[in-house]
Amino acid sequence: MNFVFYLLIALAVAGLLTGGVLLLVKGRGATRTGAGPRRSRSPRERAALLREARRRLEQNDRDYEALLTLADLSYEEQDHLEAFKHYQALAPLAGTNPEIDPFLVNLRLGHAALKLKNPGEAYRAFLVARSIREKDFEVNYNLGLIELGRKRYAKAAGFFAVARAQDPDHPATNRHLGTSLYRLKMYPEAVRALEKVLDFEPEDRQTQYLLARAYYALNQTEPALRIFLRLRPDPQVGATACLFAGTIHAQTRRYRQAVEDFDLGLRHAGSPASVVLELKYRLAAAALKEGELSRSVKLWREIAEAQPGYKDVGQKLKEYQEINRNRNLQSFIVGPSSEFISLCRKLAIRYFPGSSTSLTSIDTRRSEYIDIQAQVRTRQFEEPVLFRFIRSGGVVGELVLRELYAHFKDQRAGRGVCVCAGSFSAEAVRFVEARMIDLVGREQLLELLKGF
Repeated sequence: MNFVFYLLIALAVAGLLTGGVLLLVKGRGATRTGAGPRRSRSPRERAALLREARRRLEQNDRDYEALLTLADLSYEEQDHLEAFKHYQALAPLAGTNPEIDPFLVNLRLGHAALKLKNPGEAYRAFLVARSIREKDFEVNYNLGLIELGRKRYAKAAGFFAVARAQDPDHPATNRHLGTSLYRLKMYPEAVRALEKVLDFEPEDRQTQYLLARAYYALNQTEPALRIFLRLRPDPQVGATACLFAGTIHAQTRRYRQAVEDFDLGLRHAGSPASVVLELKYRLAAAALKEGELSRSVKLWREIAEAQPGYKDVGQKLKEYQEINRNRNLQSFIVGPSSEFISLCRKLAIRYFPGSSTSLTSIDTRRSEYIDIQAQVRTRQFEEPVLFRFIRSGGVVGELVLRELYAHFKDQRAGRGVCVCAGSFSAEAVRFVEARMIDLVGREQLLELLKGF
């Protein structure tokens, strides 16, 4: 008697422990199918069940017990077409027959439809199941997957949020929720969901990449850069990671690192043409900042051949091919700062022919231009002159001239000279008409440079 008593207690404890393990596995599993434990049947038992169920259906095609037998056997054997057919027949009977579990029938009908790549039928079945158990994990998870596939991100996020409430640590749910929130531009919420994924799956490269994109969208460039740098060798996302890493480096004027990033990105084989073009475009810009004009011109030519009309490549080729042939003009626009400053000193000294010019100060605080103050004496006048040399090869507008004029007055200069490698807008020209400021565009600059 005591032996039987203790045996029963031991069996009960074992059952509780087993149940606890099963619940733990269910809570942490990567996917859920709704199949439940697969029953082990001998071929003879299965054949007998099939014969009996088919015999009963021949007599009554609405025999729910026979339909359930065939549906469950097909589901257990992963015969998705047969399972779909039988659960579809059972679904309308579930509303009037209390012996049929309408939730399980529609849940499995939805799973079978998904396996058959029929998301429309799956969606309808899962919605019916959700009307019975609104907060069920599997139902909401699968509805979210379908909406995500349809790119209806708001609805997908809603379903995934309900699923996550049932299992907050489920990696796939957090991954898909983070993706949906990212697409909705809800970046802080996306970051929280994606970070949760990496708590359990730290090597998930796709999640790392999307998290870096979310950081970048939030202007959190340093954590974004750390992830992009780690992902550069990855065969799937490496090229795009290089593009973002290089972009961040270029934005922070770390052009040498940007060149390395873009170069590495171009070494990835099989990258989309759009990514390759953008890598070349940004590499050309970074190389230009590093003074590698000939390389930039080569890259722009490659882009123009691959896709004529890409961004402003045609304009850049027209502008910089001439610069590439003229060493002095190249030094003025893209040369190292030391070369640019030396050239500007010479231009200031020689600007007024036959003059005696002494330079009194040079302001190099801006990378886009420098200001040089000089004391100039000619036969016609003797007064201080303020020179501004602008490196841009584009159009200089009125605002730059207004700022120069304010500086001009502060320095009590008698006149000013503004030199650029491009041209001046009509508003800029009108602004200086009644002021003692000379405008020197590209053509005049080229003439001035001929004597050097």
